Amino acid sequence: MSTWTTPTVADFKAYFARDFNFATTGDLPQQADIDHYIVDADITRAINEALINFNEGLFGANSAMVFMYLVAYQLVVNLQNSSKGISSQAKFPISSNSVGGVSVSYQIPDRYSKDAFLQQYTKNGYGMKYLELSLPYIVGNMSTAQAETSYR
Repeated sequence: MSTWTTPTVADFKAYFARDFNFATTGDLPQQADIDHYIVDADITRAINEALINFNEGLFGANSAMVFMYLVAYQLVVNLQNSSKGISSQAKFPISSNSVGGVSVSYQIPDRYSKDAFLQQYTKNGYGMKYLELSLPYIVGNMSTAQAETSYR
């Protein structure tokens, strides 16, 4: 049985090569341009934060893949918060919105909306993918063995 090791920044970049605009040495001519790139420090922070809520023992051989989506979720949340700075606000996912005669409504399944821990992952697509990949491992049938007890 192989042991799981935390994926590295390089592993994350390789896995999400098309998803994010990663900085390279020549990409940042000015500090102001940093908002357009993902730097290694952003990924390192997301990895460290994702480790808090991750139990690699649940996912077996798929641990690294599932973890990557948790890191991506955390990275996006961090970037959204940092882009707003002290103006950052917590918002729940939108369940309905209307402008003029146009109305859009989303139904968040009770399974997520009534669970404070799971609900956080509905904020972005990476969190939803993390839920899609992890729920089969953490939700399912459970049985217990009955033991006979005798009293004297």
